[in-house]
Amino acid sequence: MYKKIFTLSLAGLLLFSCSETEIMDTNPTEEAQIKNDPNLADLGLKITADKSSANIFEGVIFKLTQKNQSIYFGALADYLDILVFKISNTEGEKVIFQKLPNGNSGTISFNHNFYYPGNYTATIEGFKDGKKIYTDQTSINVSDNNDFLAVNWNGFTATNSNVGYVNVLQNNTLSFKNLFENQHPYVIVRNMWDNMYSYSDSQIKQMDKEYLYNYLVKYYSTPTYSEGNGNVDLKDVYTQNFKKSIKNDNPANIWITPKNKIALMKEYDSNDSSLFVGYHVIAEPNN
Repeated sequence: MYKKIFTLSLAGLLLFSCSETEIMDTNPTEEAQIKNDPNLADLGLKITADKSSANIFEGVIFKLTQKNQSIYFGALADYLDILVFKISNTEGEKVIFQKLPNGNSGTISFNHNFYYPGNYTATIEGFKDGKKIYTDQTSINVSDNNDFLAVNWNGFTATNSNVGYVNVLQNNTLSFKNLFENQHPYVIVRNMWDNMYSYSDSQIKQMDKEYLYNYLVKYYSTPTYSEGNGNVDLKDVYTQNFKKSIKNDNPANIWITPKNKIALMKEYDSNDSSLFVGYHVIAEPNN
């Protein structure tokens, strides 16, 4: 297993505790009938963002606010059992307040990185006795002004460690490490699962492969070259197109785009070509 060192993009995080409690979806036909509890409306309970527009992988700080912050959790506990945070067109949810037998837990402020461009609506939903009694929302427009995901090749600088970008609704984190080889820039993208010790080594490798492949397909369409397609030697294709050298690693898929050359790599130990380590992505400028 490769060593993972992350500098997480977590500006503005004030976390009291974390919960993975799942909330049953309200019947969609009831959405239009939801009337906000007047007590919570009087508190001025809102979800806010520090910006209305952002670039992909740029941190957006979401904050739960109310008129009187000094009575924050005590007031919510009078009216809510649980409050969750969701984003449109995005799977998953984050519990940001929960009433517990021995006290309350909650997240006042948290950083979120969007992995895809788009127009999003961030929503809080409050529940009491299993019934949704409060909602509020804010909108974020996310654009893609980068060359490759979190990276711009113009003004590219090397990083000493992996920089992780946290999408709070996912159970994994993408990290980027910027490097040079013979003055040519390239980036290595890795994936890390939140509960990695819940899986075997072989499960993690397969999960990484599927996640990274599906993410790149969604972003860049199907690969230009894939292993098992005809008689194409992908390592030969790689060496003909990429400046970044590889030793024992082998490409599984290659994307050639107007701005980038991207490869999903099967990583092997540098000293033992029979020792399979896992999957990562290599990208470099297409020039």
